[in-house]
Amino acid sequence: MSQPPPPPSQPPAGDTPDPDKSAEDTGSPEPAPGLDKESGASGAPGAQQPPSGSPGETPQQPAQPPQQPGGFGAPPQPPAGGYGYPQQPPAGGFGAPPQPPAGGYGYPQQPPQGAGYGFPQQPPQGGGYGYGYAQQPGQPGQPGQPYGQNPGMYPTAPPGGPYGPGAPGQGGGNGKVIAIVAAAVAAVLAVVTVGFFLVHENGKTEAEGEKKTGTTGGGGGKPASTEGRELFKIPSPKLTDEETASVTGAWATDKIFAKSTLDGIIGMDAASGKQAWKISLDGQICAASRHATDDGKTAVIVAETRSSRARCNQMAVVDLDKGKKLWQETMPNSDSATTLGMNMSISQNVVAAKWIGGSVAYKLSGGGPLWKSEGSSGTGGCEDEGFAGGKELMAVVQCGSYSEPKLKVQKLNPKTGEANWEFDVPKGVQSARVVSSDPVVIAVSAGTSTTTDVMTVGEDEKLKSKISLGDRKYDPGCSTGVESCSSVVVDDDYVYLPSARHQGDSASTNEIIAFDIDSGRPKWKSDAGERRTIVPVRMEGDKLIAYKKPTYDAGGQVVAVDPAAQGKQELYMRNPDDSAEIENNLAGITLREPPLYQNGRLFLHQTILSKRSTSSYGKYLGIGFGAK
Repeated sequence: MSQPPPPPSQPPAGDTPDPDKSAEDTGSPEPAPGLDKESGASGAPGAQQPPSGSPGETPQQPAQPPQQPGGFGAPPQPPAGGYGYPQQPPAGGFGAPPQPPAGGYGYPQQPPQGAGYGFPQQPPQGGGYGYGYAQQPGQPGQPGQPYGQNPGMYPTAPPGGPYGPGAPGQGGGNGKVIAIVAAAVAAVLAVVTVGFFLVHENGKTEAEGEKKTGTTGGGGGKPASTEGRELFKIPSPKLTDEETASVTGAWATDKIFAKSTLDGIIGMDAASGKQAWKISLDGQICAASRHATDDGKTAVIVAETRSSRARCNQMAVVDLDKGKKLWQETMPNSDSATTLGMNMSISQNVVAAKWIGGSVAYKLSGGGPLWKSEGSSGTGGCEDEGFAGGKELMAVVQCGSYSEPKLKVQKLNPKTGEANWEFDVPKGVQSARVVSSDPVVIAVSAGTSTTTDVMTVGEDEKLKSKISLGDRKYDPGCSTGVESCSSVVVDDDYVYLPSARHQGDSASTNEIIAFDIDSGRPKWKSDAGERRTIVPVRMEGDKLIAYKKPTYDAGGQVVAVDPAAQGKQELYMRNPDDSAEIENNLAGITLREPPLYQNGRLFLHQTILSKRSTSSYGKYLGIGFGAK
């Protein structure tokens, strides 16, 4: 099993008392850095002066970047050249950010009118780096060649992102390892199972008039008071034989916060803070849906026994409000199923699961499989990489070889598994993750294991916009799974991305940047404040709920960000200061799994336990906060 992230570091020297404790937070209604107040034209950032030079010149590099304070989960120092100014990109095509003119922190410049990545339009004079334009001789991206086909097209950055291989927050550095292992397993499976086929349940369809429930995107509720209190802490179980153990899965309803543990699922009464129930399971939870239905149902894949060698072959559906396991079935063709490459999700009262060697879907109400697949796709064939849920059931499908994959993103008919909508991911992309199923937004990696771009796709199955993440200027929180991006939120108008942590006026900080979903252009930003880091959590009506991580000596905060007011913030809840240490530990870990906010309450949780955990790190499975 994967190792847990390292314990938090000591607080940076010289921290001052938290400026947010004495007053409510409000985001600056001023135009975003890099945007002129009147015209929106590119300009200097608010907190940093751009290097001297004429517009369009490459900024001069200072001798040293600003010193970054330490702290758990803080990204490494930016490269020399000034924060927000991407360095000269290596020879690369897709995924390499265009060289910007002198501009503000964190804002990729808009390509010339009428052009953009993936659009076969007439290039402007002189081309445009990274947007599919014709280049000058010797430049990557020669006309007539697809992305990633020229020698030296891929960026040469080492895999793993700023957090190291496999660490949360930057696209899962162990993706290539998983791909290699998956390829080997698939090759073995191909010997014993020939062909890749889809089997549909004959004669069994959803009953006419059967209730359809969507999945919870989080339920609302403004806390009754801005002063928060600790509702509960769930102690972590002690490990015996294992050095590490996965405890994936956490859900919140209006009444219950439910968290997976080693031998089942614990339900906490969110109002009283007391344990309401516990569901015992046959073995460890191997995979869990991030979604639950509006009436509180979700699904998990469970190992058949508690042995470390047990197969992950049991599908189970539970009722979170009632604390009951509704049914459990052995998944077909799952004799070799392990957590490696396993994924599952829920949409439209259907749960779909994928593992190396097969996939299956069931109605949440029970019964036999609606559809299933088994075996290996074979050379040049296609197979599911994984599923994503929400309003639509999505699949990422890989065709061809692992070294040169051709990826498709599909909307599936949940009853049949057949695709009724398909987007061909541009060549040169190694992996794709579904950020949102409605509207369709995906995060992709090209030439590196880190996430390089976020793309929005229209109902016409065509690319609408591409948001280049530059040299790790933004942190979408993506790992290796198809539905693993934990720090991106989408509505009908914007894609909300947190910037990477960088030096502010006196300490490190970051912002949420709102990108127009149709054009990919940045529109406004909402600041975390000094010594804070802010991440988007989910939408509540027309407001964005965001979480400000705690400082060394002050608790975290929940704020509502108003898109109509250019990112102005309203403080919803301030967590108690004496919970800051535990909150810091869990807040760092939840780069893999997003915080949950439901009915005016905030829940933090972790997904990996370690026998070697020290201090309070790993001491708790989860913690809940609500209004006093």
